[in-house]
Amino acid sequence: MDMTQPKLRSKVVPTTCGMCYIGCSIRVQVDDGVVLGIEGDPANPQNRGAMCAKGKAGFMNLYNPNRVKAPLKRTNPKKGIGVDPQWVEISWEEALDTIVAQIERIRDDPKKLWVHCWESGGDPHFWMKALGSAFGSPHVNMAGSPTCGKVVHPVEYFSGGGFHQQPDMHYANYCILVGTQFGFAARGCFNHNLLDMAEARARGMKLVVIDPVGGYAASKANEWIPIRPGTDAALANSMLHVLLNEIGIYDGPFLQGKTNAPYLVGPDGRYVRDAKTGEPPLYDLADATVKLHNDPGVRDPALKGSFAAGGRACRPAFELLCEHVAKYPPEATQEITTIPAATVRRIAREFGEAACIGKTISIDGVELPLRPVCVDWAKGTQGHKHGFHNSWPLKLLNLVVGAVNVPGGILSTAAAGKHPHRWWPEGGTDGMLEDGGHIMPLPNARAFPGRIPTTPARMDIGELFPLASHFHALLPVTVENPSAYGLSYGLEVFLHSPLNAMLGSFGDVKKVERLYQSLRFIAGFAVEINETTLFDDIVLPYPSYLERYDFNTGSAAHSIPPGGYHEFHWQVRHPAVDLPPGMRHAQDVIIEIADRLGILEDFYRLINHAYVMKDPYALKAGKRYPVAEVMDRQARSWFGEERGLDWFREHGVICLPRDVEESYIGPFLKARLPIYLEHMLLKGEQLKAVLDEMGLEWDLSDYKPLSDWMPCPSFDALKKGEYDLIAVHFKFPFVYGSFGNENPWIDELCEQTEAYSVLINESVAKARGIATGDSVWLESPVQKVRATAKLTQCIHPQAVGVGGHFGHWSPGTPISRGKGVNFNGLCPNDLDRIDKISTALDHCVEVKVYK
Repeated sequence: MDMTQPKLRSKVVPTTCGMCYIGCSIRVQVDDGVVLGIEGDPANPQNRGAMCAKGKAGFMNLYNPNRVKAPLKRTNPKKGIGVDPQWVEISWEEALDTIVAQIERIRDDPKKLWVHCWESGGDPHFWMKALGSAFGSPHVNMAGSPTCGKVVHPVEYFSGGGFHQQPDMHYANYCILVGTQFGFAARGCFNHNLLDMAEARARGMKLVVIDPVGGYAASKANEWIPIRPGTDAALANSMLHVLLNEIGIYDGPFLQGKTNAPYLVGPDGRYVRDAKTGEPPLYDLADATVKLHNDPGVRDPALKGSFAAGGRACRPAFELLCEHVAKYPPEATQEITTIPAATVRRIAREFGEAACIGKTISIDGVELPLRPVCVDWAKGTQGHKHGFHNSWPLKLLNLVVGAVNVPGGILSTAAAGKHPHRWWPEGGTDGMLEDGGHIMPLPNARAFPGRIPTTPARMDIGELFPLASHFHALLPVTVENPSAYGLSYGLEVFLHSPLNAMLGSFGDVKKVERLYQSLRFIAGFAVEINETTLFDDIVLPYPSYLERYDFNTGSAAHSIPPGGYHEFHWQVRHPAVDLPPGMRHAQDVIIEIADRLGILEDFYRLINHAYVMKDPYALKAGKRYPVAEVMDRQARSWFGEERGLDWFREHGVICLPRDVEESYIGPFLKARLPIYLEHMLLKGEQLKAVLDEMGLEWDLSDYKPLSDWMPCPSFDALKKGEYDLIAVHFKFPFVYGSFGNENPWIDELCEQTEAYSVLINESVAKARGIATGDSVWLESPVQKVRATAKLTQCIHPQAVGVGGHFGHWSPGTPISRGKGVNFNGLCPNDLDRIDKISTALDHCVEVKVYK
């Protein structure tokens, strides 16, 4: 008898992680079609072989016994939280017939289609957008969060040129993190930035963390400064006052030549424009003459002083900024922020002195300004009622010392590149930076010069937010009374990616419930039956990232790569294991829907444009391409005939050199950056005219060229004694998104680290008789939930910290069900909680905590 064992079929597959939006390169160990483990791929300069806990645990999702593996149909017409959909399995044919019939029903009015296409790291994010756009709907949402990116993306496009910002850890000597855990627990290129941050700290870079929560970043910082939630603008303006007015540290030549600081402004706050050209002027001290900003003869533009231009009195924008921030001396702002005046003065001075203004550095023979300081901010500062102005003064701290897109400063990510094709930021109106760069030529999140407000045709009333980049947080507001906004229709058909918008994309879940109940038909992709999927009429199974193809595999390549002088990299995701029997690739499903709807030609046109697919590789009308062929065409279109899908199957990642100009674009940018937002005044006036015509009264005080601190509702609620504390959200390095908790290894980490608990200041809690482990009520204006208390000294005494993305109730997520708190559900989703500039939903909410 032959006792030999059958030969084990073993392989290592180089592909891309999909456990968050970054997309690290991985090597997957597969034996006989079973994934046994995942390691980081050292060939990728992004993660350099490193992996986080999410990535190591990812293959557990592949074997989730509750995965959706076949199309499902709802048989219970009633919808609501706690309602059983009574699913039955159906064929793909029935599922697609039903979806296409529902979309066909609204063909004559395509704006009744809503597509929410956020996907953590793959092509369906862009393919679903193309599907909705090809059908003709304006309601195509690419964003998942009601706060994340709402301010930083539009701000970066007009003040840096790229999608996001990152500190240059290679040369920075002084770094301030405000409301972000960059380099410790979150953000693009997380694994890369962990090492860069550690190396920067090891060589002596000082790290100051300013945050209500003393989290992962604070634990490694030289200094943690707790701040009252929502008061960042007061702090930043106070630091600007110290720099500009008290100690006089700023980069004069940079402000003169690279910003609108010398532009002359009249008493009405507007540029004193040239009568013939309409261009802004400045005053040249070299010959005491008023000249246009683009006059090649300008030698020494004035930053301060009083002048006359066109018969009108005027002053440089920089002088107005100095005068404005003088209203924020540290003695005044300490009452707002709770940060002592002496601390503000000290860190402002340290920051200014560390900027080394006037110094240069040579990199590969290119002489560049060296400004080894940066202030970085993200979700924590922008998630407020006045989120734009809460964040913009923090960007100004970098701008006034010239620490933007130069070694050691704050860098705008993915702003420019020369390979595999060229993309670059461009100047425009008034000589200012207008068009940001992006490797995929998609519309930028433009906050300059902005759109012209009009009476809304969109259900999310995006026309009334001319400087915002996305608007879906308005939908729970407008659906309650569309006629109040001049709307005579409603959304009817909703298609969504496998996101969990119920818990992650809005606030008050009761309002989201009513929004979903107002829709006649919902269909979506799903990995598991989460809280959003429970409202679906048709559910389509979505493959694991270990079973998928994607050309665009995450932000680390296309929008948030590592900052500084590094290689360009790209990877193509391909399956490590086969799809389960009966499952289909999402791209194949989207192509079939487009084909059945008769919009395949337009769909291909949009895909060809978004992915820069040139002949002979561009997709042609009249043919349905299998997903693997599309990936092969895209790869060869970008990287040459020899580097198609098979090349990436073997090598995993391609790396191309980047030069100094691509890495530090500041000195090479042919456009000015703003320190004065003159266009805000025009947009405010235009918007007021539209609102008056509609009979709406809105507070438009945010439409101003210089930022003020304006309190959030939670600040006033505590001042009135209506509530006790302010709840804020923070992130864990091992949790991503409200759709990623159903993993036993991640759940174990959360249990062991008490991540499901809420943080309460030790002194505050003890005064109320609350101890660690106690069950307490957490009550906001819209929700009252049970929570487990964890006492700590590492949180501001007026704050409650709610971490992660928890609070699941779906029966389809038995591991995570009933654990932790969903922060978003605590937040009112009302118009008066939404930033009138960015549409960010206020994420500091007043709460009561009691046993």
